[in-house]
Amino acid sequence: MNKILIIFISISLLPVTLTGSNNFSKFKDGDPGPKTNRFSATKTSLKAVKVSTPPKIDGRLDEDIWQQVEFVDEFFQRQPNTGDPVSEKTIVYVCYSDKEIYFGFRCYDDPKRITAKELKRDISLGNDDRVQVIIDTFQDGRNGFWFQIGPRGSIGDALVSENGAAFNKQWDGLFEGKAHIHDEGWDAEIAIPFKTLRFHPDQTEWGLKLIRNIMRNQEKAYWPVANLDSYTFQISDAGTLTGLEGMSQGLGLDIRPYGLIGVNGLHGEKSELIANIGGDIFYQVSPGLSAALTINTDFAQTEVDSRQVNLTRFNLFFPEKRGFFLDGANYFNYGFNGDDRNRSGRRMIPFFSRNIGLDEDRNPIPVIGGLKIAGQAGKWSIGALNITDKPDNEDPRNFTVARVTRLVGEQSYVGFIGTKGNATGAPGNWLTGLDTRIATSKFQSDNNLALTAFATKSHTDSLEGKDYSYGADISYPNDFIEVRLGHQVIAENFRAGIGFVPRIGIKETYGRFSIGPRPNNWGIMKITSGISGNYITDMKFNLLTREWRFEPVEIEFLSGEQTEFAISDTYEYLDESFNIYEKGEKIITIDSGEYNFTGYSLELSSAKRRNLWAALEFSWGSFFDGSRQDYVFQIGWKIGIPFFLGMEYEQNNVDLPDGDCITKVYRMNGDIYFSPDISLSNFIQYDNLSEDWGWQSRLRWILKPGNELLFVWNSIANQYLERDRFVIAENTVRFKVNYNFRF
Repeated sequence: MNKILIIFISISLLPVTLTGSNNFSKFKDGDPGPKTNRFSATKTSLKAVKVSTPPKIDGRLDEDIWQQVEFVDEFFQRQPNTGDPVSEKTIVYVCYSDKEIYFGFRCYDDPKRITAKELKRDISLGNDDRVQVIIDTFQDGRNGFWFQIGPRGSIGDALVSENGAAFNKQWDGLFEGKAHIHDEGWDAEIAIPFKTLRFHPDQTEWGLKLIRNIMRNQEKAYWPVANLDSYTFQISDAGTLTGLEGMSQGLGLDIRPYGLIGVNGLHGEKSELIANIGGDIFYQVSPGLSAALTINTDFAQTEVDSRQVNLTRFNLFFPEKRGFFLDGANYFNYGFNGDDRNRSGRRMIPFFSRNIGLDEDRNPIPVIGGLKIAGQAGKWSIGALNITDKPDNEDPRNFTVARVTRLVGEQSYVGFIGTKGNATGAPGNWLTGLDTRIATSKFQSDNNLALTAFATKSHTDSLEGKDYSYGADISYPNDFIEVRLGHQVIAENFRAGIGFVPRIGIKETYGRFSIGPRPNNWGIMKITSGISGNYITDMKFNLLTREWRFEPVEIEFLSGEQTEFAISDTYEYLDESFNIYEKGEKIITIDSGEYNFTGYSLELSSAKRRNLWAALEFSWGSFFDGSRQDYVFQIGWKIGIPFFLGMEYEQNNVDLPDGDCITKVYRMNGDIYFSPDISLSNFIQYDNLSEDWGWQSRLRWILKPGNELLFVWNSIANQYLERDRFVIAENTVRFKVNYNFRF
């Protein structure tokens, strides 16, 4: 542990340039004038010009066409100096043709100070300079398409919903982007096909929000103006893009076949040759509503899950990573699930797509086929899915989900959900539910306020009565003050056959209050202090769990460093004993009874925008009738632009009267980025419970958006019983071709 601390402190003390307000507003092209709040001066609309000859997407704004279209150059900081002009001049141009919309970005800057480490498509650019575009095609102030590009041409996309409260980064749209660094900063161009978007062709105006991030001073600058109390990707305060007409979505038909060959191998057995074909068909049923048919679905290219150690009584949550289920996933959000800030939102998820095509151990199950419809039709949002998978040596399983919401007012809705099917293999199950969200971003002028409520009932063949769940949550998620208060009930016999409900027979009340001033002095951007609580009883109001967490200080520095200290107090009542640790013949049990324990945690993180960064989390304290210490150490090293090495080490030390144990998890990344379109990713992990090494290598070559070659190798290595050495116990190799025909 001492070595880890020494490494972390050494990295944290690397030279840091804290950029204060005295260094801002150094434009390359003339002086923008006095540094005053110019909120009233900025325009909030931009006219898109239609062009007959589209620009060449090469990341260079050297074509005459960009000088003939309208632009915006009035960007204002959301942070760190709210209301000040952007510190480096930024110009964004917009034009469109019959088939695509084009954005050109000129980002003035000192090229030596640009933070540009990332090259790979769809990688996180959260620690790089970048520009972002949010398009609200229905101009409903709720949902949008999000696109971004960094200085080296790395691009990404996402779906935004719930007016910015929910963000689906796993969505993968088809679009093109290039960037170029030059003596005066960097330029970027992106081209978004209208076939990638959902919109009404007769609508001449869209919502538009533009963002530039300059990471060396944690700067976020927006057009139009965005205040600190808005969500980062809030839709309702977007500007207006005008002049749109004659846009074509073609037939609205995409056919995406795949072909696959590969090998399955087990140690000591003959390898099995695999060959497969299948694909997806997408059809635009209406301007805002699309249907997707999947046949013999394959997820060979999906990234493997990070291993987790479970020291609780309840199932762990693993996020969905498969593209077919992520496309349009926001249309299936229900109740608290649509708010990413709600920490209790995972208590009751009526539809959780990871139950489909995976077994209890998260191993793939063949998906025979399915049909999905998702999108908007007028004031209605619709999500529907019917899909069938086939576990080994079992009958096929069929699942149905229907989700409909009626939009009310500017940001509110009422909705319905229904599911049918049971992924556990137990008797038949279906559920229905109603929910509502009443929200505004104009409370006290410009603050967010939302009330969410739901009521759900399930039916399981072998259970009767006490099969309901309901709850309500009110949130005030703003920058200086954040408040949340909620309550939910999950009865003993409530079952979500294709959902995620880790704990039943409970009544939970929770709350949080925090305050976050922004001094913008001493290199500090924001200091947050807060307290949160959780009170869980059984259905007869007998206390089961009580948790308090006090966070006296969390500091975000202008340089990107962060630190946080927290204290927690927990009460647990166990009506029966449970095994917290099992390995071979060693079993550690916590007996039934009452327990009260206190913990402390300290987190330190250097800025991940640096070529070498580190993060450390250390927690300690009592644990049930013993003690516990946890360590999480992360380090990342960007070796030039093409290479990245990362390591994460997690250790839990538990000391209890029934015994002590140490769990360890190692995770390592070794990535090579040949270009934004060609990348090799390696992910290695090991845990001392299974004593298995896992290794996944993925080579991805994007020939053009929608067409790609994939080579994926997965292996599990463990200690061979007859010899004192590790061998590859099982491995799979896949070579896959994806192709997209767009009509």
